[in-house]
Amino acid sequence: DVVLYEDNTETRDNVFPRQLAVNDYMIQDPRYLQTYANFFCKFIDAYKEQGIPIDMIMYQNEAYSYTPYPGCAWTAEGTVRFNVEYLAPTLKKRHPEVALYLGTFNTNRYDYVDKILSDPRMPQSVQGVGFQWEGGQILPKIRAKYPQYKYMQTESECGGGTFDWRAGEHTFHLINHYLGNGCEEYTFWNNTLCDNGESPWGWKQNALIHVDSKSRTATLTPEYYAVRHYSQFVTPGSRVIAYKPSTEGRTPVLVVETPEKKKVVIAGNFNDEAKKVTVKLRDRYLNIELQPHSFNTFEEK
Repeated sequence: DVVLYEDNTETRDNVFPRQLAVNDYMIQDPRYLQTYANFFCKFIDAYKEQGIPIDMIMYQNEAYSYTPYPGCAWTAEGTVRFNVEYLAPTLKKRHPEVALYLGTFNTNRYDYVDKILSDPRMPQSVQGVGFQWEGGQILPKIRAKYPQYKYMQTESECGGGTFDWRAGEHTFHLINHYLGNGCEEYTFWNNTLCDNGESPWGWKQNALIHVDSKSRTATLTPEYYAVRHYSQFVTPGSRVIAYKPSTEGRTPVLVVETPEKKKVVIAGNFNDEAKKVTVKLRDRYLNIELQPHSFNTFEEK
């Protein structure tokens, strides 16, 4: 089959991807689509036999990008067709305990994602939506229009093999953005990498732990500490009660309330100079000065 594309290069700026598939790479034959849905259930069964429970799936990672590694592009129509008419009913019949999320959306084409979620059958078929990379740019607008879904961040941005403080700041900003905009989970692509973090296809990436293969030593990277400020203090069952993005003065702030009703303030300063920040907590105020290029957590006692 010849695959055609919609090319918006001349009319759309800063939109990823500039080209979208007009034909689905997955052949839209009912026999293939049902077989693919059955495969998901076989996958769940196989893991269950090994004692590994699966409680949620998404139909594909990055279905709207074109990469040097194997991929499978889908149209909006194909996405709806497979998830609504095949995968959702097959899961409901064979694995009703497994939730179905749509994703992963790594495109900032709001019109494309909106077209998928606006199908009237979608709320009965999927429980949540996953965003990553450019998809994070449209997360606030999508969530405002579709508050009935659960949301999660599905892949932290990998970086460029620098393992430096700037990479840590970027991850700190991303966690602030996704949690602040309603995501209940934040996931990582790389936990540990060695040397320059180069992938098999030549992409140098970052990780939470950096290993020197010659000295056989491991180092906790700035990205690790960025994550720890959130993961150590934001306990299960906590809820976000206030959020300020890092675009406003490069000082991201997230305020959460723990199940014990304690307030936790997580704040970063990505500037070259100290910044004063005031946070109102009910009838109390937290007045703090954030040191340059710092991650900070304040827990109510």
